[in-house]
Amino acid sequence: MQQSTSEINGARREEREAEDYSNTYSRLQAQLLNRSGFDARSSSLSLKSIHTRVHILDGGGGDPVVMLHGGAGIGAEHIEVAALLSRRFRVIVPDRPGHGLSDPFDYLPCDLRQASVEFVGALLDELGLERAALVGNSFGGFMAVCFALAHPERVSKLIVLSFFPGMHRELPIMMRLMVAPIVGTVLGLTVGRPSLKNTRRFFSQLIVAHIERMPAELLELETLHSRRHQRSISSLFRAGLTLRGFRSRYVVADQLPQLKVPTAFVWGELDGFATVEEGRTAAGRVPGGSFVVIPDAGHLASCDQPQATAHLLERELQESPKLDVALAQRP
Repeated sequence: MQQSTSEINGARREEREAEDYSNTYSRLQAQLLNRSGFDARSSSLSLKSIHTRVHILDGGGGDPVVMLHGGAGIGAEHIEVAALLSRRFRVIVPDRPGHGLSDPFDYLPCDLRQASVEFVGALLDELGLERAALVGNSFGGFMAVCFALAHPERVSKLIVLSFFPGMHRELPIMMRLMVAPIVGTVLGLTVGRPSLKNTRRFFSQLIVAHIERMPAELLELETLHSRRHQRSISSLFRAGLTLRGFRSRYVVADQLPQLKVPTAFVWGELDGFATVEEGRTAAGRVPGGSFVVIPDAGHLASCDQPQATAHLLERELQESPKLDVALAQRP
């Protein structure tokens, strides 16, 4: 069927907008990389098994560490920490599907747990990595925990970086209202509308303890990303959240004792999603799990306290014992 003129013009406009977004995003990201000293290769990987392309930053040398960012977040949030870790490790920081420089992605048809396992597995496969350490922040923590439960033989170390959904159902009321049929629409058109002002408000209220420590380029990137990937982010929230919180079928708290990999919880002291006591309790469910606190840091400790975060992550990664594959494969 022949395309109409309006369809052709619409497709061309979308192509131009995508190109403009990519160019602006890449420029701002490069500024953050240069400032941090993270000598990372920026590239796009085709993950054929899940039919999408994702962007990654890949730098350093040594044992591989994959850092998974949170829901509605971007890999660039962790650039400064990745730069410090790359002195001892090979650090891979992807933009998860539907985020950053990765392709748009519809989460609504997905089982989020299965999708998490498939994404991490496809990423490791494409990178040629049999095993890697996983550092997951927020929804990235959920993904890392799900993958470690499914494939412990492929995880050399699991580090949960602050609260992850699935630890329990509770989430801040602001996030739950985003999926309300009418209220969510109103929020999306007002305080949730992508703008630098709204980005600063959202991050200062929920994500970081010190908004003044977020680089200007990162705030711009977060705003660009939320504008470009509104549909992907909305589909993720609607797939995982209800007005009561995280969907009960995705809560994995009772399965934490089944983890068969060396596990550490590195917790922001001021994480607004869950208290230090709640984090310590979750870590206590994991056999041999350790728990450390990052002082004066919120949910996104990589921005609040990048040096302290990198120091604690490096210590946990270095202390990681070699995985007993036979134990990991034991039913």
